[in-house]
Amino acid sequence: MNRYKKHEDILDTLWGNDIAKFPAHLAAINLAINDLAVERNYPNILQEDFFKLRVGEEGFDFESEEWRKARKRTLGLEEFKDICPRWFDAVVGNPPYTRQEEISEISPDDAKYKEGLIKNALYFNNKKLANIGKRAGIHAYFFVHGTKFLKDGGSFGFIVSNYWLNVDYGKGLQEFFLKNYKIIAIIESKVERWFEEADINTCIIILQKCKGKKERDENLIRFVYLKKPLRFFIPPAQDIWEKQIERLNAIDELKKTILAHNNFYENEDLRIFPKKQKELWDEGTDPETGKYTYAKWGKYLRAPDIFFKIFEKGRGKLVSLKQVADVRSGCKTGANEFFYLTEEQIIRYGIEQEFSMHKDEKGNWVPNYVVESPSDIEDYIVDPAKLNKRILLVHLPKEKLKNKKILNYILMGERKGFHNRDTCKQNGQRKNGRWYDLDEITTNLMCPEYTRERLVAFYSKFLVFINNRLYRVYHDAPLVMGGILNSTVFHLIAEVTGPLPGGGGGPKGIRVYDLKSMPIPYYNIEKFGVKIEKCFKNLLKRDVQPIFSELGACFPEEVSLDKVQPDRRELDNLIMGEILGLTDEEQLEVYQAVVDLVKSRIEKAKSFGKKRRTKEGLDIDAVVKIVMEKIGKETLGKFYREQILNQKPLSTKTLPKVSGEVRIEQELYGWRLYYSAKRYLKCNSEEEARYLRVFLDIGMDNVKMPKDAEYMKIILPELESLKAQISDIINSYLESIVNSKIRNRIEHRLWMEIIG
Repeated sequence: MNRYKKHEDILDTLWGNDIAKFPAHLAAINLAINDLAVERNYPNILQEDFFKLRVGEEGFDFESEEWRKARKRTLGLEEFKDICPRWFDAVVGNPPYTRQEEISEISPDDAKYKEGLIKNALYFNNKKLANIGKRAGIHAYFFVHGTKFLKDGGSFGFIVSNYWLNVDYGKGLQEFFLKNYKIIAIIESKVERWFEEADINTCIIILQKCKGKKERDENLIRFVYLKKPLRFFIPPAQDIWEKQIERLNAIDELKKTILAHNNFYENEDLRIFPKKQKELWDEGTDPETGKYTYAKWGKYLRAPDIFFKIFEKGRGKLVSLKQVADVRSGCKTGANEFFYLTEEQIIRYGIEQEFSMHKDEKGNWVPNYVVESPSDIEDYIVDPAKLNKRILLVHLPKEKLKNKKILNYILMGERKGFHNRDTCKQNGQRKNGRWYDLDEITTNLMCPEYTRERLVAFYSKFLVFINNRLYRVYHDAPLVMGGILNSTVFHLIAEVTGPLPGGGGGPKGIRVYDLKSMPIPYYNIEKFGVKIEKCFKNLLKRDVQPIFSELGACFPEEVSLDKVQPDRRELDNLIMGEILGLTDEEQLEVYQAVVDLVKSRIEKAKSFGKKRRTKEGLDIDAVVKIVMEKIGKETLGKFYREQILNQKPLSTKTLPKVSGEVRIEQELYGWRLYYSAKRYLKCNSEEEARYLRVFLDIGMDNVKMPKDAEYMKIILPELESLKAQISDIINSYLESIVNSKIRNRIEHRLWMEIIG
């Protein structure tokens, strides 16, 4: 911000690049219009593939003759003066969030693009700079290639996906940073995603290139977790000079705050966890081989104090899951519509019994029940009778299928092109042309790949087949392992160490390698196993509830031990108290931490819906605020917590999405609550149908319902009246909004606020 420096001199120090024409031109225009009066006004913005920009022993060597001619023509120069810098003081950017398998799609016309990209990025003067895993996104290659342009002591700042912090394919990137940079800070937000169009969670990483190992080892890394939106710390960029000064000062204040703390620091705005760089290296290094293997860095951003206490007290009592159980992905068919069939479809195609059923240990024919999705299961225990699909298993070559109707079905699949799909040609016999021959993956115990509010590992008395959206956990004592994987302390460990992909609903994603390496409480199982099994059996008697219902609290400050579901409390007290040695106060901290982490994860995913303006200029956040003020404190959420959740016993009802007129009709043996023209929920009484309709109307996924029919009759009129009053207020504010999509979006946001 040197106002005495000439515009053209500033332009000479700035170089930019984008592979796409529009952003490259837009950047050039935005820089040029800062001073249109000067003659030398040609910003150094290149429209080029970043990985084709060359760096040699003597630095950056830009060879675009076309760009040089355009610059010479624009500036009216007789001769082109080469002002291309050899090395840069800083490299900043926001590389694309492209997954590894999509890299080759960037340049569809060049089949070898991915291979060339890797070679250009990872090698310098025929020397390999880093070992980047095959599953890493393209941003990893930007880091490595970008380093070549940077002078020693120069700064590097990127906003990237935060996946590399907690997954094994982040190993190469972590090792590269530790060997080439002082890691100044890694910054993540607890409350918001920073890019609306990118359906993932991101972090900011700030590095300083450093050749000296001792200097790198002694460097103190600051892991910074922002508890408030970024605009609380840094105001948005504006053209007004005074506002620019204000913004720069705010950035400087945040920088000083981060660098001022050499020890753990936390207030209501942010959290700073300093960590010696050498300690991170040691944590991720295999002591036997001396090679860097990787560590989960995300815990230094998100983990509460109790997480580290667990590892202190649990020393010698925690082991990785893979040490005591066999973990693998479920079946990836590549064509679910072909392999997963209903009973009706099996009959229609005349498929023989031997391909949709198998014999159990007693020689009885049993359907090939398959769990296609975690949403297929309501309870902790899987009920095969509630599974609608069967998996097709054909282990014979076609020549042995003659005169069988299954062959006609296979040929029909080939006419639809299923046999040409990559996944249908990968594993086992499928490699030999038997694309229809699946590996059999069955289990008693399974963990979901993605979870939102239901934190659970499912158990089945009988072996069931599972889709790749679940993971098989094989253990000699599945009921014991099921108890451990359903304990709240395991949920805490999974929340902290599992990657957060972002996206709708705020899911927590766990890959199979994450689950394998997840630490679990596993100590003196000969003594505690029987107790764990007994506690888990009690849990199996009921349905799975959202974690907020399991723990009896929606906010950390609401948590108390007596509000936790009794069967869960019994299991947790055994594992956290007797096995890990946590006090009641520390167990309370575990519950508070889980509520806070899940709540933050879900709310962060909604962050853009709360503050974005529509194309019509409508401030959604302001509309919601006004309507909520009009509604006041008597919300459905308050009524639900005070009048319903406090009642015992309760049942849980999963609610579908409405796709038509919602209506109630009586039938011979009960009532039907229609949510589309032909689809309905069966209800035992009119009161139950009316009760469910309230929550179906407002878009809830599941709802707790009093089992006491008389009590429901008492509260129902007040519930319906309250819902009607709130609906009238909402409609009075939204009826003037013409755009139905925007109106529906605001209405959904309001009901989520009202019920929250």
